[in-house]
Amino acid sequence: MSNTLGATLTTKEDEAKKLATAPNGLGAKKFEGDGFPFRAKLIGMEDLSIDRDEKVCLDSMFKLKAVVRARGEHKQKIQLNLTMSAVKVIDEATKAQIAIHEIERISFVVIDPRDTRAFGYIYNTSDDRHQFWAIKTERAAAVTVLALKELFELAFEQYTNAEKAKGLNESTVTATPTAPVTSPVQAPPQNVPVYSPPPPTQTVPVSTPQPDIFSAPVLPPPSSTTTTPTPVNVTSNLLDGDIWGDTSTPQVTQTTQSISDDIFNLNEPPSMVTQQQESKPVDALEDIFSVMSTVTQPPVSTGSSNALFDVFSNPTPVRAPPPVNPYNNFYSQPTQPNILNAAPTFNQPPPMAFTTMSSPQQSQTNLLSPSPISPVAPPSVTNPLAGLDIFGSLAPSSTTAAAAAKTTRDSFFPATSTTKTIQQMQMEKQFNGFFRVNIEKKNMKNCIILLLFISSFQFSISNRKQTRYNTIQLKRIIDILKKQFTDEFEGQTSINHNRANSNNNFKESENYETEVDPNDHVDIELWNKLNEQDMKNMPEINDYSDEIVAIKWLKWCVRIEQRYNQVGALLEWNYETNITEENQKAITKQNLIQTPFSRLALSLAKEFNEYMKYSKKDDLKRIFGRLATGTVSNNDDDVKKTSTLHGQLEDIYATTEVCELNDKKKGYRLSPYLEQVIQIEKNYDRLLWAWKGWHDGCGNKVRPVYLPFVDLLNKNVKENGYHDLSEKWIAEYEMGSVTEFEGVIDEILKDIMPLYEQLHAYVRGRLCSKYQNRFDCNGPIPAHILGNMWAQTWHDLLDDIIPYPNAPLINMTKVLIEKRFSIHQLYTTAESFFTSIGLYPMTPKFWARSMFEKPSDRDAVCQASATDFRYHDDYRVKICTEINDNYFYTIHHEMGHIEYYMAYKENQPYVYRSGANSGFHEAIGDTIGIFAISPAHLIKLGFLDEEDVNSHYEINFLLRIALQKIAFLPFSYVMDKYRFLLFRDEIDRKHELNSKWWSLRIQHGGIMPPISRNDKINFDAGAKYHIPSNVPYLRYFIAHVLQFQFYHGMCRLQGVTKRFHMCDIYGNKHVGEKFKEMLSMGNSKPWSEILKSLTGENKLESKAMLDYFQPLYDWLKMENLARGYPIGWI
Repeated sequence: MSNTLGATLTTKEDEAKKLATAPNGLGAKKFEGDGFPFRAKLIGMEDLSIDRDEKVCLDSMFKLKAVVRARGEHKQKIQLNLTMSAVKVIDEATKAQIAIHEIERISFVVIDPRDTRAFGYIYNTSDDRHQFWAIKTERAAAVTVLALKELFELAFEQYTNAEKAKGLNESTVTATPTAPVTSPVQAPPQNVPVYSPPPPTQTVPVSTPQPDIFSAPVLPPPSSTTTTPTPVNVTSNLLDGDIWGDTSTPQVTQTTQSISDDIFNLNEPPSMVTQQQESKPVDALEDIFSVMSTVTQPPVSTGSSNALFDVFSNPTPVRAPPPVNPYNNFYSQPTQPNILNAAPTFNQPPPMAFTTMSSPQQSQTNLLSPSPISPVAPPSVTNPLAGLDIFGSLAPSSTTAAAAAKTTRDSFFPATSTTKTIQQMQMEKQFNGFFRVNIEKKNMKNCIILLLFISSFQFSISNRKQTRYNTIQLKRIIDILKKQFTDEFEGQTSINHNRANSNNNFKESENYETEVDPNDHVDIELWNKLNEQDMKNMPEINDYSDEIVAIKWLKWCVRIEQRYNQVGALLEWNYETNITEENQKAITKQNLIQTPFSRLALSLAKEFNEYMKYSKKDDLKRIFGRLATGTVSNNDDDVKKTSTLHGQLEDIYATTEVCELNDKKKGYRLSPYLEQVIQIEKNYDRLLWAWKGWHDGCGNKVRPVYLPFVDLLNKNVKENGYHDLSEKWIAEYEMGSVTEFEGVIDEILKDIMPLYEQLHAYVRGRLCSKYQNRFDCNGPIPAHILGNMWAQTWHDLLDDIIPYPNAPLINMTKVLIEKRFSIHQLYTTAESFFTSIGLYPMTPKFWARSMFEKPSDRDAVCQASATDFRYHDDYRVKICTEINDNYFYTIHHEMGHIEYYMAYKENQPYVYRSGANSGFHEAIGDTIGIFAISPAHLIKLGFLDEEDVNSHYEINFLLRIALQKIAFLPFSYVMDKYRFLLFRDEIDRKHELNSKWWSLRIQHGGIMPPISRNDKINFDAGAKYHIPSNVPYLRYFIAHVLQFQFYHGMCRLQGVTKRFHMCDIYGNKHVGEKFKEMLSMGNSKPWSEILKSLTGENKLESKAMLDYFQPLYDWLKMENLARGYPIGWI
């Protein structure tokens, strides 16, 4: 048979529908005994702060779904038994009773407008908690909700009959109780007409169907023989099974039907109009807000015995007929009334959906802290007044504003025609009516009061966390008022909706409204199943020298590898943003799943490469050459051990705490507290406490785990033909042998050493004056007084050692705080630089799913990173952002990774979608970061006055950059120099594991430990994130050289030939195009060719860096000589 939307019902669905919509006589029986059962899955539960609010429920629904997806877990299969007294939740497998929810304690029910099989309800516990239960039904959720609706009606009928028996009301029940509230059941995603009762002056028979449960427009009461509307269903082949999980919502096809088939009563004309109460004189304020005067706030849950009566109370009818939406919006099912009661909230239909959570500020519970997987918000609204709590404190009303009118199917499913439906005109009238109060009278008093209303509205949103959505709505409201009140209002509405020094200067573009589908994600279980099937269908290989066979096999290999990479990226993200044992086990499990493919693919790639390296097709030669350099373990136990040890190392680094000196109950993590102590504290001993606490606490714990981890890694690469892990890391750079590569790096370090030694001498001399008699002024500098936990950069010392204190060198941290920058603005500022030169804006998923702040409810890895999920433009950053210059620069760096991801994704096949080398990837954002803090660009931003830029300013500025860039090079060199020795077994682990680290730091950088260290227990190298996480570090050394080559090349394109530190390419599309061209190549060519396309150079060179700092180098030589600071260290 065919339902009203043309979808075919299965036999089971048909039976369920008949039972769910049965008349009361039969319906009462089905709820007796064990009740009416529904098969479902439990999405999850969450405590809410309110007992009825649709947006809060939908936020919770989306978050719970996202958490389940992120964990990769199966939902618990349950059975819902609807009985006359309670909703029973039973585990389907064990038959154990999970929960019993008395119906009088259920205060709100809502269907997910994005998922026809998901709904949820709020259950008020005996201890006054409001639990939201999210459930995914086996069939359309409307079936279950309609049955639940009928159960509520039966319960209400029993209640009223009991009251009648007590003599409280012999024949009628007042339609509107003293404390009117709405029913908890929200509408399914169809237009279901439900009777709305007349005003309190009338009475209705007890047998009349009860409240406006579905918040639908007012329609005539159905006759006693009319059945409850049939829920929307979809074809059975989409409902059977759950292979796709939550990845999509089935499409519903609309079909025409005759009136006789109209079981929704959609085409029946209205037979009554809601009667209005007799008008009475009111003052101006009440007159102006007359449309709102019937608003009732949600009741406070008290757990009293009359809760059931409150739940099913009827809403007060709207007093004023609504009048014309100037926006010509299409609206779908009304879901949540607004505090104004003049413009209810409307969810957009899927074709017009968008999200207001394009930025982290707009989260429901914490405006800047994302959930473990940063879920997106539910569908947003188009109505300019919808959902706005204008007074900053009142909760949204639960009363539905309704008006009598004919309703058609197009009311909730917008037609392609431009003709407005009756429902649309109704909503336009409701919205516009608020602004047409007494317009004919041209009442100036009313205009003034309206101005006060708008002013209070503006004041409200400017004094709390402002969102772009609210800002835009305020603009629209002001525009409407201007149009409505014309001359009288024109001169009085110049309200500055953005307060001075606002925390959020949002983009004019409304791209943030693009919907991020919460179901658009990698399905781990499905991806693994698809790969399992594909592995059984590997193309036949009868000749490894046949290029056609090789290409066919390559396509098969890449298809599987792509899925595994997508799954791996998601699991790694889940763990690093929510460090749990379950997330770590998921990674280990996945590694074991994909290892057989990796072994097979690597062995076959090596076979093909033996022939393809002679191919005349450069692509085949390059691709198979790279595939053949991979590594994979041949032992499953080793795979499991390696994954487990890596997880332990990550966990140690993320969770280590340092106890306060005199209070062992206080523990501090590295980020943000200990890092801030090192950056800001000036007391020598306090700095020593933080340094020693972290290096002892983290490094000592890492040591016993890291050494066996390294042994497993080395064993693996040796099995794959490498001498040790260092050879594997170096092979990526395509720079010849290990000796040749290390020779190039040594030469670059040698080139910059004269500049470094001058910088070191100046910094040491100034610190010796500050910390007198604390260390030898001719020797190495203690590591803890350089403003960084690892002494890798020194720029946080600038205020203490600045050459010209009176020169107005800009303090970026101070400026950002003074200008009240939000965390979101740091990101949009970085994005604006990239887009100004023709690169890409961040995607909606970037804003919706990134981790922008350190979460307060779980452990996470705070080391900044960017991730390419290689799936549907899903790019994210993970940064525990603070408002300071370090993070201003870090954001540019990480966003640079994403620009690179997007550039080569758009222009290259999958096999070439990676950086030319890892140093390229690290250099992209840093290059833009240098431009972003250049004096010329700061002048454009209004952070700096042009007349303040003189020779003293330039020396201050160049010193600040050198403290960050030049000081870093010896540290990054030593990081991998030390590990290469360890990988090659050239370090005596018992006697020099720690002292070798410090001997290299002293030799190449003049940095020493601040206190004596012990080789038997200390492992200070392990206190740096990249050691336990096994991230190669020479990429950062190479990136620091490359970024100045990139910078130099782009400045030359702009015509700059001297004073390169004053170069700014902001807004230069021509330069940006050349930069983008380089990024777009991915790794399709050797990196030397790619570098040449931008710079004209085909090798790593230090010249560009030395040219940039030449003015500083000249100044340092003279200054150190004048001050008598010795050069070098003993």
